[in-house]
Amino acid sequence: MKKDTRENIMIAVLIFLAIISRVITNNLQLWNFNAIGASALFGGMMIRNKRLAYLLPILTLFLSDLFLQFFTNVQVFYGAYIGQLFFVYGAFLFITWIATRIKKADALTILIASIGTGVTFFLITNLGTFLTTNMYPHTFSGLIACYAAGIPFFKQGDLFSSFALNGILGNIFFSAVLFGAWELIRQISFHPKKQLA
Repeated sequence: MKKDTRENIMIAVLIFLAIISRVITNNLQLWNFNAIGASALFGGMMIRNKRLAYLLPILTLFLSDLFLQFFTNVQVFYGAYIGQLFFVYGAFLFITWIATRIKKADALTILIASIGTGVTFFLITNLGTFLTTNMYPHTFSGLIACYAAGIPFFKQGDLFSSFALNGILGNIFFSAVLFGAWELIRQISFHPKKQLA
């Protein structure tokens, strides 16, 4: 099997695991603590075929959205939220684009990118909430109120009470898992076993 084919299969498996993680964390009510942002970052940095890099995080999000819609109480495709989906999907495409511009994949770069793209996702999706719903007045003060409502303050001492903080923590945790697993798989798969003397 060619190296590129093996890489693509392993990447597809890692992205599939990202779908499973999103379903599990939603079931545990750890809202927004998932691997989708990390998979967009991972895909943009590690997948050579950039069409595939953009497709996999979006496919991950779409398939997990379908699962949540049809098999859980989370209703993704409804009413006003449909407009917000464009911002959610667009944010992940933008994260992938950012990741394609990152030249080295060391631990510090991945950590900074995880935090930065988590903040980027928060800014884009809250803008989507502001523009596509009537939750806030369509004024500058309404926009500020929209962002302030999602700022990562702890509520009732619960670490996972904030969508914004969950997104950043999820990015950091799942980026460590995806990049760590990828490096481990690469070490095992692409380096021939040394002969024992």
